[in-house]
Amino acid sequence: MLCTFCELKTKVLSRQPQLLCACAAEFEAWLLFFRMAADNSVLLGLVEEFVSGQVDSKAAETVTGSALSLTSSQPQTRGRGVQLLSQVLQECYSSLSEKELEVLLAFYENRLKDHYVIIPHVLQGLKALTECSVLPPGSAVSILRSIFQDLHVQVNTFLKGLGADFIFGFVQSVDGERDPRNLLLAFQVARNIIHRGYGLGKFVEELFEVMSCYFPIDFSPVSTAVFQTASERVESAGLSAVSALVSCLSRSVLSSDSEDVLQVFLSLVLKDCQHHLCEPDLKLVWPSAKLLQAAAGASYRASLIVSAAVIPALLEQYNNRTQVRSLLMYFSLCLLHKHTEDSVLVAFQQSLCSVVFSALTESSAGLQVTATGVLTALGQQPGLLAQTDVEKAVDHLTRLILEEDDTKVSLAVVECSGSLAHLHPKAFISRLIPRLKEEILSGQSDAAVRQRCVTALASVSSLPSVVQESAPILLQVLASAHTGTHSFYSKISFLIIFSTLLFSYRSASRMASQAVSLFLDGDVSFLPENAFPSQIQLLQRKKQHLWDSSCHSFTSRQVEIPEIDRLLVQLEDLSCTCPHLFSYTSAAKCFAGLVNKRPAGEALDAVLERVMKRISVELENVSSAQRTQAFTLLLWVSKALLLRYHPLSTALTDKLFALLSDPALGSQVADGFCVLMSDSLDVLNRNCHADVRIMYRQRFFAENSTKLIQGFNSAEQEEKSCYLKALSHIVSNLPRQIQLTELPALLPLLLEALSCADQAVQLSTLSCLQPVLLEPPAAIRNQLEALFSRLLALTTSPVMKVRIASLQCVHALSRLPEHMVLPFRARVLKALAVPLDDKKRLVRIKAMVARGEWFLLGSPGGK
Repeated sequence: MLCTFCELKTKVLSRQPQLLCACAAEFEAWLLFFRMAADNSVLLGLVEEFVSGQVDSKAAETVTGSALSLTSSQPQTRGRGVQLLSQVLQECYSSLSEKELEVLLAFYENRLKDHYVIIPHVLQGLKALTECSVLPPGSAVSILRSIFQDLHVQVNTFLKGLGADFIFGFVQSVDGERDPRNLLLAFQVARNIIHRGYGLGKFVEELFEVMSCYFPIDFSPVSTAVFQTASERVESAGLSAVSALVSCLSRSVLSSDSEDVLQVFLSLVLKDCQHHLCEPDLKLVWPSAKLLQAAAGASYRASLIVSAAVIPALLEQYNNRTQVRSLLMYFSLCLLHKHTEDSVLVAFQQSLCSVVFSALTESSAGLQVTATGVLTALGQQPGLLAQTDVEKAVDHLTRLILEEDDTKVSLAVVECSGSLAHLHPKAFISRLIPRLKEEILSGQSDAAVRQRCVTALASVSSLPSVVQESAPILLQVLASAHTGTHSFYSKISFLIIFSTLLFSYRSASRMASQAVSLFLDGDVSFLPENAFPSQIQLLQRKKQHLWDSSCHSFTSRQVEIPEIDRLLVQLEDLSCTCPHLFSYTSAAKCFAGLVNKRPAGEALDAVLERVMKRISVELENVSSAQRTQAFTLLLWVSKALLLRYHPLSTALTDKLFALLSDPALGSQVADGFCVLMSDSLDVLNRNCHADVRIMYRQRFFAENSTKLIQGFNSAEQEEKSCYLKALSHIVSNLPRQIQLTELPALLPLLLEALSCADQAVQLSTLSCLQPVLLEPPAAIRNQLEALFSRLLALTTSPVMKVRIASLQCVHALSRLPEHMVLPFRARVLKALAVPLDDKKRLVRIKAMVARGEWFLLGSPGGK
């Protein structure tokens, strides 16, 4: 046994010297442990079962352990090894000699310096040792000093017999404490010390001073459920309470000699919050803003008081502080939406317009999106946009349509344009439409720019006066698409055509009839100023350009679509045979939309039976050139049936799960689950009168999560990435509460997804994890080591969005309880130093904010 110990000592010191203590007593403890087990080698298997298998019941049977578990590089394994030793000691401490106790005490005192997950087991072992009748003299004091020196705790209760050493340690622990929860415990301990006759010795004055400094207690509870909480539910409840208080105080009746209680209360809130708004580098900026918004939104009078105090200060700092810009935009937007009857921002109209226009020229996509929201709100309230401001706004929106390629910004700009055009049509007719017409018809811009122009043109065409100007342009677009001169126009939705007809006709049935005639028979006689051939044949599959004939999107389920069976047959044929990507995708979406709205019965069953037979034939033929088209149709029909809880939806989604292992289609199928779970903007949504049942995502997840996990476990290694991608798409589209509930079972797969080489999988998984980390369940807290390892590695990913998302997750982890994340602080700070020099400014900003939070962790006055 001694030989084994020597070999072990040499091996471990050469392999992982940093994991061991410097004293030889630790090795002697291991040697003692081996000696205790020397008579029963069978129990060594039980040790391994306990450490690796998490079988706690074996502890009572086991009286031995393995030194290798105590030297593992994994803290959890070392913790299990120490836990085993501690539980064994609880069974046999009475048989230990004084010499053996000295060895074990030295080992346990040294383990107090180890990883935080090991500490509870160390204390368990020390407790067992202190119950020994042969405890060496001075051991209690030695244990006490080690705990105060090495253990990060605020208050510990110890035996009365420890005397002055305990009082000294208690005074040291309490001195400077600021956490109210720890102070309550400290006051209770101090009371017990005095009432139970502990020997204070020469530390009487010190104990008095360290406790008396907290009195009288001055505590302002107004903003603490918001500033100090890491729980979104607590924060939401605190903000709701503030709003309710302000609302109640706003209704109080004032007399000539009474104090304005609303003014008094809001002055306290402003005192707590206002100075934080001027310190954008600190962590209390956004909590302060949320608190002020909750107060201001409760009543009109409160909004006047808060805005008069806050808006001027933010305007003054706007040009100098980046974060203040977003804060001002967000704050203004909240005030505008809360009180539409008589805006509280009239006094700041000129300055606010200048700020909005300035924000629209910023490089920050988030700031531009918020600015378009403020601009939309400004336009909807009288007196906040002068005519010159409207013209400037149209010019800015035109510039962004032509130049900004960020998807979120483009969408926000188009929505803002549509809203303002309804209120100020003349400005858009004279300034935006001519510029878009030039860009659309010139043929010199790239396809993406022209696509944005056409989309914006359709969005602003909401009044007859605007349609009169935009319709000829849109018809020219349709003509050029049909002749094939501009192939990009095949991506334009038939929504555009209907936007030109919607002020011409009132009857939805008539519009549906004309649309079907246009697509099935090429009847263009009803179109104004038409310059089309008499037989345009838009659904002929030889044509490479299909207009998305989603006329059903504009009709309710009560509107009958004429010749629907004939239309479905042609759409099915086109979606399965057309080689043109957008054409067969559009046909599949249109087919799915019609199926979703069709009443249940024999007619629908016949359609589904026919299309599923065709899809199955194409998919089973691995040499077929139309397998991708068949999968696309399967995907959209599955979504159509899933939304309405059709019984056949389960069979269709099972086909999708089976295709995840397909070598050719697996990756596309995995991405298809994003289509299945997310909202569709053009078809199959409630705005299009689709049949959408509530909680269909939750139902889909409940029915299929087990299938997905089983498929992953049984899949070949090269196929697993498809399952991970599908999982990340599914989970990221679930409501947050469901994510929190289901995360424990899915966490191992999500962690593996972070290590997947597919960067789309990484990004989707990070997007799923980030909101969950704000209020993490216990499953995440037990996987911090793996989580930090993967997240920190992704902060240097070649993809900017992955780097940003991983930094946001690392930032969120800093909000966990300090004792859980403090051991990772040095490691995180070192890793976050790299993205501080990232070539992208947005990454550098995220790294700076995250590293600042981690730097404050554990410091006085910090987190």
